[in-house]
Amino acid sequence: MVAATWDSGPPQETRLFPKGNGAAAYKITGLAARCDMVVLSDTCDPQTHVHRRPGCEQYRHIFLSLRAPFIALQFFTQEVLPKLVDDFVLVSGSSDLTLPDQTDRRWRRFTGEEHAMMDQILSHPRLLHWYAENLDRGGHPKRSPLPLGMVYPRGRGAPLSIPTLPPVNERPYQVLCAHRPRKSPQWETRRHVSALAQGPWKGFCTVPEGELPEEEFMRAISEHRFVICAEGGGLDPSPKAWVSLIHGAIPIIRRTALADAYAHLPVAIVDDWSEDALSMDRLGHWQARLAPALETLEGRRMTEFRLSMDYWWQLVTSGTAIRAPARTV
Repeated sequence: MVAATWDSGPPQETRLFPKGNGAAAYKITGLAARCDMVVLSDTCDPQTHVHRRPGCEQYRHIFLSLRAPFIALQFFTQEVLPKLVDDFVLVSGSSDLTLPDQTDRRWRRFTGEEHAMMDQILSHPRLLHWYAENLDRGGHPKRSPLPLGMVYPRGRGAPLSIPTLPPVNERPYQVLCAHRPRKSPQWETRRHVSALAQGPWKGFCTVPEGELPEEEFMRAISEHRFVICAEGGGLDPSPKAWVSLIHGAIPIIRRTALADAYAHLPVAIVDDWSEDALSMDRLGHWQARLAPALETLEGRRMTEFRLSMDYWWQLVTSGTAIRAPARTV
């Protein structure tokens, strides 16, 4: 049994709440609370608000909330960006909206003018780097993906208490496929993956009927070696991927522009959700390569640290690109 203890500080967290009460009502938590300036947005009035760290005169770390994404982008480029005179890093997030191409079906695409605004940010002479949640296209040297981590809709998350967990090798050789069932087009990928899990993958997949209550879901994770973390809202497979790792299971995610960030963690990555994406041979290969990061003392400590906010804040404050690290476990 692996006795898991969280000694690496609070987990990574980029989402801000409560939404829908105006931009000034948000609690500044998670990664945003470590920034010198937080530019907030909301669909209700007031739609924008700027929170500055008291006594701070140099805004080197700026968080841009994209809860009202189009309003936020315009406000930042017109009202905030022209006034920045010191070198800074930008963190954007708190939304399922993806950028720069915007692939989430619940929002419209960015206009040409809005793409020009993003280019304006990237070309700003003081910008060191832009770390973006739900990045849908890589390739720019000054923009990197940032995972969202855990989500706490009721406010600041309490310190995690991780139960004693059976090692991966002692769990049933099964893959958990437990999605929240929704009918809108945005969730088509999850419906497709569930069909595969009930069809060609049924020999090694568990598919619960309906949505599991949180306690049952956590227990189910600890009884499986792998957990399918298919994207739904946005591209980021978390918080499910984060929760799976905390409970000692290996997440299976699809390769997107977020891959360089998730390569810091023991996750299995498939190129697409096709019928041949999963097989017993692939599961065996992933287990042999990734299980030590969840089972050995050294591997578990490294994984816990890389799930922490401290780890991602360390990368953000470096002001350099987030790239896939060399394998160490």
